[in-house]
Formats: sequence, C-alpha cells, structure tokens
Amino acid sequence: MKILLITGGATSERRISLMSAKCVKAGLEENSYEVKLFDLKKEGISKNLVKDFDIVFPVLHGEEGEGGSLQKQLSTLGIPFVGGNPKGFQQGWYKISFKEFCDREHILTSPWKKIKNQSDIVKFGFPCVLKSSSGGSSREVVILKSVKDLKNSLCRKLLKSGLPLFVERYLPGIEVTVGILKDKALPVVEIIPPAGGWFDYKNKYWGNTNEIPNAPSLTPQLKKMVQKIALRIHNTLNLGHYSRIDFIISDGKPHVLEVNTIPGLTASSLFPKAAAAVGLTFPKLLDKMVKLASNSAEKLA
Repeated sequence: MKILLITGGATSERRISLMSAKCVKAGLEENSYEVKLFDLKKEGISKNLVKDFDIVFPVLHGEEGEGGSLQKQLSTLGIPFVGGNPKGFQQGWYKISFKEFCDREHILTSPWKKIKNQSDIVKFGFPCVLKSSSGGSSREVVILKSVKDLKNSLCRKLLKSGLPLFVERYLPGIEVTVGILKDKALPVVEIIPPAGGWFDYKNKYWGNTNEIPNAPSLTPQLKKMVQKIALRIHNTLNLGHYSRIDFIISDGKPHVLEVNTIPGLTASSLFPKAAAAVGLTFPKLLDKMVKLASNSAEKLA
C-alpha cells in the first residue's frame, strides 16, 4: 500500500509537523508501507498529486491541517484519508467555535468571553488565560495573573494581531488528556509540568513534563467520566479515526480545555503514549489508523 504523508505547511507549527511526519514515516515503513512525504508549503493538493496513492495521511498541525479545509479538499478528491469530517474539524480546531459548541452541548468548560482590547480583559477579570481562536501548540496562549501581565510581550502581540481572541477563567487543577481511537477512549494521561511551569510549547515538545498514563491522581470514577465526555465530543464532531481532548480537573470537576483534531505524533507525544498503555506500539497504532481509513473508504464505496 502506498501512503502520502502531508506535512510541513507554513504555520507556526511547521517544525512540529515535520517532526511528527518523520516519526510517522519511520513507523509506517516498519509495517512495510511505501511512504512519501509531501510538504504542503511547496504547492497545493491536487488530483494529480494523490492519484498514485492508496491513502493520504495528514500529519499537519495547526490551522492548515486541523481547521477542516484540508479534509474538505481530500473529500472532494475522493481518496481515503486518515481523519474525519471537515465541519467537525473546523468546529473543533477554532477555539471560539469549540467553546460555543461546549456551551450548546452543556459540556463544562471554563467561563469565557470574546475580547478585543486590554479594557475587555480588565472587565473580565484576573487570573485569566488569553488565547487566539486559531492558535495551537500553546504558541498563542498567555496566562494573565494580574493587570501587570498585560505588559507581557506575547499579550501585546496578540492584541495587535487582528486575530479573533478570547479570554477564559484560569482554573488551577490537574491537567489530563484523553486520546480517542475511532470509537474507543484510550487511558487518561495526567500531565505534570515542571515546578512553577505549565504545559507550554517548550514543555510540550521537549520533554520537560511528566506524563503519566492512567492518571494516578484521578479516581476510577473521574477517569471514566473524562473518557465519556471526550468520546462524546469526538463522536458529536465526527472527528473520525482519532483525536485528543484536553481537560483541567478543577474543584473535582472536569472542564474541557480544547480538542486536538490532529494530535502530535512525535516520539514524546501524548496520543502514542496513551496507545502504548493498552499495548499498541507506535507502528501498530499507525497500522491500525491506516486500516481504519481504508476500511471506512471501502464501506462508503
């Protein structure tokens, strides 16, 4: 079977996409697949590009890969791909639309509000978290503990960016994540950042956090609750073959933080770690994902 990996791109997540794709390529080749990497930055997706492949596997983090437009293109080309519904990807990736989705579905999430300037943030109150609707990998996120933090360089940069922004109440607690593989929730992974830190870009990708499968700080009942919520989000948004949903457990209640429509697939990524906890090695996980995409295409044919 010939597989085309779409990666690279031109967003702030390009580096992580290339890292993930390198790992995915090696893992797929262990399963004797013929794999080719395609950097989306070079040209667009076309019928001519995909015609010689059996499956397309997007490994493209950020808006280009996770925002739904790529999935819409692939759907129109009629080639099987690893992923899910374009509308669900769009609704899940853009953080404001995802917060609105949670409100409609009565899924608990941190109180939030769209903002345009410093005054809006002050009115909302502190401590809070300022986010871009289209940000990813914690690159467009800043924790604001007091009005003094409005002078933070990233805060000023975001406020000048022209991007849709919002703030949400900062909730202290236990951060966990749940990977979904097709229609099953993987073990809950607890994320423990270094002392005094948080799960930012550096800690997320360069191993400065302690990430523990089966979340020892959570009761069995709470773990089941978090898995149930994650699976509900995945299925309602029709995210397809896999996703990962992040939570903060605050005051004993799980609050949804965000959904990752294409989770990281590097050696240190959370989704492969959760799969490994149920005996799925990285090559086996990738093989299962490819087969899920192939079987889905056969059922639709």
